[in-house]
Amino acid sequence: MADPAPSLPLEIPDKPILSTAEVVSLAEVAARRAEKFGTLIDTLESGVNKRAADAAESLARAGFQPKDQQAAADKAAAIARREVVTNSSDARWAHLKELNAAADSLATTAQLWASPVTVLARAGLGTQERSNFQQQLDGSGIVDLRNAALLAVATDNKVMGAAIVAILDRMPARSRPFSAQDLADKLVGEETRGVQAAIAAVKQATQRAINRNREYETGRVRPLDRVKLALNKKEA
Repeated sequence: MADPAPSLPLEIPDKPILSTAEVVSLAEVAARRAEKFGTLIDTLESGVNKRAADAAESLARAGFQPKDQQAAADKAAAIARREVVTNSSDARWAHLKELNAAADSLATTAQLWASPVTVLARAGLGTQERSNFQQQLDGSGIVDLRNAALLAVATDNKVMGAAIVAILDRMPARSRPFSAQDLADKLVGEETRGVQAAIAAVKQATQRAINRNREYETGRVRPLDRVKLALNKKEA
């Protein structure tokens, strides 16, 4: 007899579990931090641009050709950017570390809100109410399970819904009278999508700041990074 396949390790992030309100609040904080970071970059960019403009203006007053003025502006901008990038490094990375910490803090919460089924499955865990529902419904036929699911949705009884999902999970896939995903979506789908959207917003705010910092340091637009961010935002 072949040896059984080894069990996969249970990977548990060392991050706290955040409530719905905490995740939404964190998304709002991250958005403000990303906006503040953008303002900082705008200020630094304006300083670089001013030095470039001053260099061009100086040559213009001296009667140099436009191409020489532009060359002076480009050189001044390059020098200014190197100086400002170095001098602003601590301030910029302080902002980025805050945003990264916010995104990292969601590791456990993101797993627990991966889908409506994941959310519903833990409703009432360890309670007598859930145990009673599972005992009453265990071994029920298709009609009884359907009626119980309709009642759970009609009364917004998430604990009953969780008990039904647990029973469906033990049934062969082809024998299940309805989809656990559909039941979970009706009971906790809206809340799940709200939390998922807030989690995505934190990650997007962090990535937006990281992209802006990269562009600032190099002085070049990174089209691929912008496209990736836009696609991720669209999918969220």
